[in-house]
Amino acid sequence: MKRSLTSATTWFVILAAFASPAAAHYLWVTIDAETGEHGTANIYFEGGPGPGDGQYLDRFIKNGKTWIRTSGASKPTELKVDDIKKDDKRWLSAGLTAAGPRSIDSYGKFGVYRYGETDVLLHYYAKNLDIDDHDDLHELGRAEQLMLDIVPHDEEDAMQLTVLWQGKPAAGRTLSIRGPGGFKENLTTDASGRVRFEAKAKGQYIFRTNVEEKKDGTDDGETFQLIRHHGTLIMNLPL
Repeated sequence: MKRSLTSATTWFVILAAFASPAAAHYLWVTIDAETGEHGTANIYFEGGPGPGDGQYLDRFIKNGKTWIRTSGASKPTELKVDDIKKDDKRWLSAGLTAAGPRSIDSYGKFGVYRYGETDVLLHYYAKNLDIDDHDDLHELGRAEQLMLDIVPHDEEDAMQLTVLWQGKPAAGRTLSIRGPGGFKENLTTDASGRVRFEAKAKGQYIFRTNVEEKKDGTDDGETFQLIRHHGTLIMNLPL
């Protein structure tokens, strides 16, 4: 039997803009700076970056990894992830081993999901950049261990974002941007995999994109005709 996703709860207005008729799920990383010695990373697989029923998290516990990257470190460090259940909510959590500036990166394979008559192998990538300035962004903006990455760069009064797939620019990809005050913009990457936008309001911005591979095969005993990769980025702007 092929697997299907259930509807996700819409957390608040900014996340409602991401909702689709199928209430799609994505992988998200948030940072709680008030818990633990250096804060806590929370990993969700929901319609938006907040807790839900977490019914699909077993797949990410089995086929996922979460890392921290810090300024001056040559390599990402894998974090120990715990399965958290509270009331009717469930998510993954990892104690952070260093204070900011830092990037928390996560990957998970969902497996095969049926869209209509097409069986799709799904992979998910998420990043949260906890940074304050241009130098931090320059050093931590790229997560090389993620096959699909949204890489930000500040330039004068605008932000440039590059979608990289396997380290190369991904042209013609939709990049959805949501921000404070109902900010909403859907842009398409150019031949260099880039888009530009202005973060006029201060606060949290959420980015989402995807790429597809027209490949068929078998994963964990299930056949598929397409591979789809979804990526998210969360960061506070302007720097």
